[in-house]
Amino acid sequence: MPALQKTSDHQQFFSLLPEDWRSEISENWNSFADKASIYLLRDQGQIKAGGIVFSICPPDMYYDKKEAQKWFDSGYLYIGFLWVPEEFRGNNLGSAWIQALKEAFPTQKFWLSIEEEKLRYFYVKNGFQLVKSLQNGPNKEWLLTYEPA
Repeated sequence: MPALQKTSDHQQFFSLLPEDWRSEISENWNSFADKASIYLLRDQGQIKAGGIVFSICPPDMYYDKKEAQKWFDSGYLYIGFLWVPEEFRGNNLGSAWIQALKEAFPTQKFWLSIEEEKLRYFYVKNGFQLVKSLQNGPNKEWLLTYEPA
């Protein structure tokens, strides 16, 4: 099983992301660098999955900074940009990343938002609960939370 590692090499992770995600996060990274951490699952030197944990409003939530701040004020951290490279998909590596994060921070509460409703089932399977839907302009998004038992 790959091990979860925090990395300061943001470019290595960003290079794996889809172009729209990469441009969204990389152009703002300097404003997040001290308020966000990148965690990777590596196996034999290869990145199998990765994501960013934020303690400040991430760029994909700028449309509702008030909602984001409410969760941070309640002690939650935001999970964003969770990504499994295509060649490694179908091996439960996204779930492994989430599980490893929960094990690394056993008392931490997390929240996230998703744009694709079908992802809701993935996060629910991994212990998250749907809290509500959000309106991002013409697009609907879903907010989910995780609280340790």
